[in-house]
Amino acid sequence: MIPAQVAALFTALAVSLGGQALRAWIMTAFVWLMTLPLLVSLEASLVAMMIFEPLRGILRRGQYLFLEYDSQDPIHVLTPIVTVFALAALLRSRRLNILTATPMAPWVSLLALIFFLEIFNPLQGGLVVGLSGAMFNLVPVAWFYFGQYTSETFVRKALRLVIGIGLVTSLWGVYQLVFGYAGFEQYWINHTEFYNSISVGRVERAIATFSSAEEWGRYTEVGAIAAFGFAAAQKRLRGRVGWILAGLALIGFLLLSGQRAAIFGLGLGLLVFFMLGARRFSTAIARAMLLVIPLALVLVLVKAPEQEDMFSNDETQGVSTVLSHTQRGVLKPADEDSLQERFTIWSRLITDVIPYRPLGAGIGAGALSEWRFNQNSDVPPLDNSILLMAITCGFPGVLLFVWVVSRGTWLSIRAARQESLAGERSVIKRIVAASMCAIALNTIFGMTFGLYSVAPLAWMFIGWVSAETSRVRTEPEREVIEI
Repeated sequence: MIPAQVAALFTALAVSLGGQALRAWIMTAFVWLMTLPLLVSLEASLVAMMIFEPLRGILRRGQYLFLEYDSQDPIHVLTPIVTVFALAALLRSRRLNILTATPMAPWVSLLALIFFLEIFNPLQGGLVVGLSGAMFNLVPVAWFYFGQYTSETFVRKALRLVIGIGLVTSLWGVYQLVFGYAGFEQYWINHTEFYNSISVGRVERAIATFSSAEEWGRYTEVGAIAAFGFAAAQKRLRGRVGWILAGLALIGFLLLSGQRAAIFGLGLGLLVFFMLGARRFSTAIARAMLLVIPLALVLVLVKAPEQEDMFSNDETQGVSTVLSHTQRGVLKPADEDSLQERFTIWSRLITDVIPYRPLGAGIGAGALSEWRFNQNSDVPPLDNSILLMAITCGFPGVLLFVWVVSRGTWLSIRAARQESLAGERSVIKRIVAASMCAIALNTIFGMTFGLYSVAPLAWMFIGWVSAETSRVRTEPEREVIEI
């Protein structure tokens, strides 16, 4: 009772003082709520962080109900603090064996070492920039080590949690599109200077409870793949219909996010999932044709809306504007001005920037931290995780990063093929393999490995797949299913 009484006393004091004191107490409470489950198990703390991350954006914006705008936001250090505690607990029980415990562990540990050394790279503008960049790139790598020691049961629960959170949080995104942003959120939008892509025509795209529309789209993408995967595993009609409806709802929310790259990632993920469920190669090709042919017909026969149609809509037509934006980007991706601008930026980086910094410019280079703290930065806004790694960590880092992601994706596919096609265990591996293929595609058109709620999932999947590969090697040889 004594700690509860002390907490109540400090809560009353913080409320009376308001402002910075109230924010500090709320942040402390969140750290405590995410760290306390470590007394139960590592997986319990992971669940707490998985619940917090999709809400980080709205919690950050919610503080402006009682605070003035401040670009230095301490909410971003909460999950890194809890992650450090969780990693320390894992090191206490497993020692340094976690660094080489599975086939992918040595490569990921070497990549983490490069990330750590790049914190001190002077080219990025200072140590503060490096430490800030480490929160986006280095801290999520710890989830790889967590994934090595998570069970298949936990991965299944985590995927179901993603589906549930994706459905609930996306409702706020629909509210934002239909009724507009709440006052405290609009206050943040009016003051932030680092979110130029929020406008689509004359409307502001929704971001739900997340920190950006990209994060919302990537999160619902993984959730939709998982929902259709669980539908395939259900034997009862009622359960299968429920999962299908959840998947369709998440696809609808994905369309409302306006994230075209996530839609292509979803298509690839579903294609891989259904192909991995085939017993023979011919059957896999037939399944692929059944999915690809209708999509190809849509691309050929359906006319994409003109760009002028979006700009002709007023502020009250948010849903139709975003859907037109999404439809145009999916049906005519090569005609999009944003794609051409991306190619121009990428060409400049490849020819004029990256070759002159072969060892990288620092882990914070090219991120929001550098733009905020280094006014002399010459790195343009990026939406490509691979090129970001080339800028931050140079040629050694980007080559190692590409190897880790591609190898992790291949191991996930091989693990799904080696598992019996019957049972939910096989479906979990197929969902992870499909999600990894989608994530691998999104590294080219997006910053997937820098998104708060998605990057930890990606690293956890790689760690779990690496551990599953190690387990298979120690078990008696099993027949590999032909595909």
